[in-house]
Amino acid sequence: MLNRSPIFVNGFQRGGTNILVNLIASHPEVALLRTETHEVFYGRNSEHFRKWLARLSSIPVLLAGGKEYFWPYYQSERKRLPKILMSYIDGLFYVNKIAASENRRGNSMSYPSPAWKRSVGEVGRALLLAKNVNGVVLTTDLLAEMYPDVTFIALMRDGFALCEGFIRRGWSVERFGEMYERIGQKMIHDAQRRANYHLVRFEDLILDPRTTLEKVYAAAGLDLSQVKMFRLQAKLSMDQDGNRQYTFGVENRQLRWFPAAELGTQFRRDVNDNQRARLTPSQKEKLTTLAQGTLSHFGYLS
Repeated sequence: MLNRSPIFVNGFQRGGTNILVNLIASHPEVALLRTETHEVFYGRNSEHFRKWLARLSSIPVLLAGGKEYFWPYYQSERKRLPKILMSYIDGLFYVNKIAASENRRGNSMSYPSPAWKRSVGEVGRALLLAKNVNGVVLTTDLLAEMYPDVTFIALMRDGFALCEGFIRRGWSVERFGEMYERIGQKMIHDAQRRANYHLVRFEDLILDPRTTLEKVYAAAGLDLSQVKMFRLQAKLSMDQDGNRQYTFGVENRQLRWFPAAELGTQFRRDVNDNQRARLTPSQKEKLTTLAQGTLSHFGYLS
């Protein structure tokens, strides 16, 4: 395979994966995909040319595995793929990783300093970092077969807070609860049977980012002492009044770099409580029934 010792962050949309992948991508030996894993195959709707290019290049994979193989809202187990297609997928990841390094548009905030900028060759040799959300977490078995030296970091977030965000975007409690339990149980199961699979809670990450990063970097074989500045992207989060505001920055995904000592001040630590408070008692009861196993395992029912 072209990519060595890749790192896949498994989690949920709006579950904090953006924070975690940016903190990992702050390491000079790591290269983040230009897009989330599923967008390598389906593209982004906002990028019309790239979207169709991605879909054309992924035809061999989707014909063999099914058109929903890497689709985040497909909740069934994925079947095995031929070795030749695994190599092809690895190649798509590699090309996307290189494209990410060239898609800077002169943004001075892309690197903490000019000295950090890497050549294409250095990016090619860097460890691949990718983000799998929702149903894409169910491709773990395929990715583990592709990459025997892979590391998985699974990020779990309070299901009640997460449910509020999905409801706000049109999901029902039933749909979210079934997905949350399905993916949560997959994470728990894989962590129990794979030595290279590590569980992290979103709440621990925002309350004590340094300790969580020590755990994550050690799991991925990365030297934390090499990182002096950490990158984060601005995203909206909910305050006590139910308003969604930025803790830094003025536009979505604006990139900033921070010293380690300032990381704890960049997260809204009461965000879970603020979102939980907007669920009705009946919604909380329904979610508890649907996802009790996962909620209980991670301590979200106490």
